[in-house]
Amino acid sequence: MNLGNPAVSLGGITLGTIILVLVVLRWWKKGGGGGKKGDGGGGRDWKQLIPFTIALAFGILAVLAAGPVSALGLITRFSLWGGDGIGYAYLVWGIGGNSPNVTRATAVVLTDGGYAMFAIWTAVMIGSFLWSKKLPKLQTALGTFAGILLGLSQGIAGMAAVPLASAVNAAGTWYAGVVQ
Repeated sequence: MNLGNPAVSLGGITLGTIILVLVVLRWWKKGGGGGKKGDGGGGRDWKQLIPFTIALAFGILAVLAAGPVSALGLITRFSLWGGDGIGYAYLVWGIGGNSPNVTRATAVVLTDGGYAMFAIWTAVMIGSFLWSKKLPKLQTALGTFAGILLGLSQGIAGMAAVPLASAVNAAGTWYAGVVQ
């Protein structure tokens, strides 16, 4: 496990994608709690995927922005290492394929205010996981884990990391301006 430069194999990306697909499939099959409606929409409430999506975005940013010597950096790298190992085993020993290294993304640099906002977001994620009675804990944990696994692929990082980091930095600039 390399703490300084985390890496992910095709197995890790595959496991992250499997988690994403299974959560969406479960939401689709459950009908989002609304049952069938006459308007042809199926009664699926997209708002039920919001906690998963927020956790997914958090996981992506966490693996790209958390420093290797921080507590969050160690947690994300350990999660990446474990998930990547499971995905590697699934592809190589379970299916009989190969699992090459597919790491394409590099660390995302946040401003000081961006790190302050990311610290607040981290506290909110931990607090909501521990104390919320309405948020689905498993869905939130799976979203964070899937984000950690998917965050280092070029396609995901290109689509999500730059806008996420830019939004967190912008919010951090505003926050730093307000509190100073």
